Amino acid sequence: MSLRTRLIVGIGCVLLASLIVGSALVCWQAARKVGTEMGAAIDVGERTARNGIEEAQHLPDPLHRLAVLVGDLDGERHLRAMLLDAHGVVLARSQPLAPAAPAPAWFYDLVASHAESRRLALPAGLGAIVLQTDSHNEISEVWSSAVLMLATLVLVCSLNAVLAYWITGRALKPLGGVVAACSRIGSGDYAPEIPESGALELVQLCRGFNLMAGQLAQMARQQSRLEEQLVQVQEEERAELARDLHDEVGPLLFAVSVDLAALQQDEVIRCRSALQTRLDAMRDALTRMQQHVRVILGRLRPPSVADLGLSHSIEGLAAFWRTRYPGVSFHVHVPEEGFSAAMGTRIYRIVQESISNAVRHGKPGRIEVSVDREGNDHIRVRVRDDGIGLRAGQGRTGLGLTGMLERVAALGGELEVSSGQDGSGVVVSARLPVTEDERRELSVPA
Repeated sequence: MSLRTRLIVGIGCVLLASLIVGSALVCWQAARKVGTEMGAAIDVGERTARNGIEEAQHLPDPLHRLAVLVGDLDGERHLRAMLLDAHGVVLARSQPLAPAAPAPAWFYDLVASHAESRRLALPAGLGAIVLQTDSHNEISEVWSSAVLMLATLVLVCSLNAVLAYWITGRALKPLGGVVAACSRIGSGDYAPEIPESGALELVQLCRGFNLMAGQLAQMARQQSRLEEQLVQVQEEERAELARDLHDEVGPLLFAVSVDLAALQQDEVIRCRSALQTRLDAMRDALTRMQQHVRVILGRLRPPSVADLGLSHSIEGLAAFWRTRYPGVSFHVHVPEEGFSAAMGTRIYRIVQESISNAVRHGKPGRIEVSVDREGNDHIRVRVRDDGIGLRAGQGRTGLGLTGMLERVAALGGELEVSSGQDGSGVVVSARLPVTEDERRELSVPA
């Protein structure tokens, strides 16, 4: 439930409680008023009746005079009267005034007090006058007042609810911008800036958010530069290691190869077949070591992506592995242009490690390499093979894939290693972000 909804529900509950309490107070006050009016009416009626009885007892026909008195009470709002003879027969009865707008029966039952009766005996045993309260007119009057009061209360509560809804909507409107900006920041976009408007607390919140977004953007730029420097240092270390292998280890292996060839030509050694066999084995091992060193040099110091371009560099990589694994077909789909030197090197390393893992462990017959753009902000690299795939219980990340994961994560990208759609083969999919510096370097509109 949103904050605005919670506030409205809370305010609505308070207003509803106020309406209920107000209704209860109206009913309580109405009951008190009806009781007071009925008490006053029967007191006045009793005094009038007693005065009439005193006057009638001096007349020759007192019952006729009292009957006239009872008739005079017709149309009384709160009282009804009856004249009874000595045998209890009703000689005269008054009719109270009927209410113009009767109250509902449930309201009458709610606020009506118990009807009060008083019996006044006539002198000389002539009979009695009975007085009884009638609250219908009073309750109808109270009902009209209560309806007006409750209608006013409902109108006030409704206006308060609408006003609260409007005020909370305007007050909390900046929070929608904060939520949207947080979502963009969560996706890696640190550019959004929220207008600092609204209540003081929201202005402070927006100001703090903008400050945080600016600091995150600055940290992201610093991280991008550090990652670029890290990649550059790694490439320099690879180049230095390649130079050491080429300039130091290579000549030493060549020297040992020359010495072995000379020893094999020595007459004394040629006469000893056992020693000659050992020298042949050593020469064969040395030859394999030289070949392995050349393979390592090819991986440490690939063809320059900046000079050849990414497409030709990956084609060369495929040709390198095709000569060693003739049964594997390579299909490369890489754009000719549109990659900076740094981005090209990153993509090349991912493809290089993926192909190496595939041909060494997957026994594939086909390897597909594709590099595609996802808008202007990301590049998708996919390497698919149709090999044996990921076996149950087999770890997805060896040292090579772990290095790729670390490299891609350091660049702020994503790397996924999964089985093919039919369960065979492996798909390596990397999503690399394009930085602002690279976007400016490329011929791609920002």
